[in-house]
Order: sequence, then C-alpha cells, then structure tokens
Amino acid sequence: MNIIQLQYFIDSAESGSFTETAKKHGITVPAVSQSISQLELELEVTLFTRSKKGIALTQDGFKARQYARTILTNVRNMRNELSQSKSINTGNIVIATIPGMVSLVTDTTITFMGIYPHINVQLLEGDNTAVMNQVMKGEADMGFVSLSRESQNDSFTWEPVIRGEAVIVVNKQSPLRFLTAITGSELHNEVFVIYKDAYIERIAAELISGDSGNRIALTTNNTQAIMQMVSRGNAITIATDYIVNTMPEKFKNGVVSIPIGTYKKYPNYLWRITKKDVEVSAVIKEYTQQLFANLE
Repeated sequence: MNIIQLQYFIDSAESGSFTETAKKHGITVPAVSQSISQLELELEVTLFTRSKKGIALTQDGFKARQYARTILTNVRNMRNELSQSKSINTGNIVIATIPGMVSLVTDTTITFMGIYPHINVQLLEGDNTAVMNQVMKGEADMGFVSLSRESQNDSFTWEPVIRGEAVIVVNKQSPLRFLTAITGSELHNEVFVIYKDAYIERIAAELISGDSGNRIALTTNNTQAIMQMVSRGNAITIATDYIVNTMPEKFKNGVVSIPIGTYKKYPNYLWRITKKDVEVSAVIKEYTQQLFANLE
C-alpha cells in the first residue's frame, strides 16, 4: 500500500470512474485499475463493484474511504509542517517588547534558539509607543505591547496573547497582604513606585486620590528598580497580573498580588503586533507558538 494507491482510490470513489481518475493523473485506465486491484489484494476486501455502468463503492469501500481520507490529510499536514520547519532553519528575527515582558521573551528566545540554532534573534526594549513605532518603521518584525482593546489602531494586526487585570503588588510583610481586593479606601500613607504606562498611571491616579498621604515616589520603565523596591518593602506598585506572573521566581516569591476590584471590568491585554497587510512569516508564527507554550 502506498500514498499513490490511496489517492487513486479516493479520486475513483469521488468520480465514480477509473477513466476520470486516469485523466486527472495523466495515466492509463488499466494502470488505475491495476493499482486499485493491488490495494484490494493487500486489504483483502473488494472496494468497488465493477459493471458496464461504471464502478460503485462496496460497504467495505465506504469504510476504507474514510480511513484513506484521514491518512491523506495527515500526510498533507505532515508535509506542510515539515516544509514550514525547513523554511525557518536559518534567518533573522527582530523582536520589540515592553520591559515587563523581557523575562518571558528572553526565556522564549532561549528555548526557540535551542530548537532553531541558526536563527539570529535581536531583542529591542521600549515602552508601548516605542514598540509600535519600531514595528511600523520595519525595525522590528513583531512587537509585544500591553494595552486595552480600545487602544488598538488599524496600522497593525493585533493578536491577543493573554488577558490580564490590574493588581496591587506588595511585599509579603505588608499589612495589605491579607486583603482579597483593593478599592482604594484601604490605602493610607502608601509609597508607590509606578511602571510608566498610561493604563497603570490612570489607575494609580484614581487610587491615590483618596488619601493625601499616598504618593508616587518613582515612575519608571526600569522593572528591575520596581522589583527591588517592592520586594524590600520600600514601596508598593500596580501591575497587570500577567506581568507579575512572568517575573523571575526570586521576585514573585517575595510579593503578594491583590486584585483591584474596580478594574476587573477594564481588562488589559498582552498583544503581539505585526505591521498591517504584511504576511506573518513562518518564523514569527513558530516563535509566537513557543511563547504561548511558555505562558501555560
């Protein structure tokens, strides 16, 4: 049994004619008939009834057609996947990302380069605006940004990676650690260190406004500085939960994340963006799949 035999069998079953199958493949009718006969011999069944009016599937033929279709589909999928893998054995990929995702993107890159050692990966870091500009100018093949759905524009193709919600992040010794949710009234004389992002800054402004003792001591895109201040108990911060989940274990083990009830209905998303109307390459698709796997 071989793939050609199965293809002749499927084509003959669908057309009801060895002649049509022969025309389709540019061979003789006896060649098709002989191929089907060999297949019947191997399977030890009769696939077609033959008469002057043509051919018709037997009961066994109907069963065999279902299996043959599955086999041919699997073979086609295998060829496509192998062809795609072959096309990304070498090349370059430039990834722009917000600082909060550097840890996840780095881990994904290490895994990806282990699978495809001849792919050269370049990582660019910047805020949401910088990432979008780099993708728009063609300086990056794709970018990862953290934005709400309302922030999308038609210049990019937006692929949602993960949905997240805002949380307050405190040291494990903070009295706030026992709360199940924060609305703002629980915050008194708190020192905040804030990630420079419009979504986070808006939440901070609303939460802090309820108590004049609360203050923002630092606004930065340096996630390392934020992690150090929070883990040491010098300040608290606001983040999207998926950003916290991608932080190094050393940081996560020293902090507690508390949901912000008011903002559950205003979720934020991590997006993979590519330039609009530019076909996403096989290497970008493969990289994104690996990133999805690392998030699970």
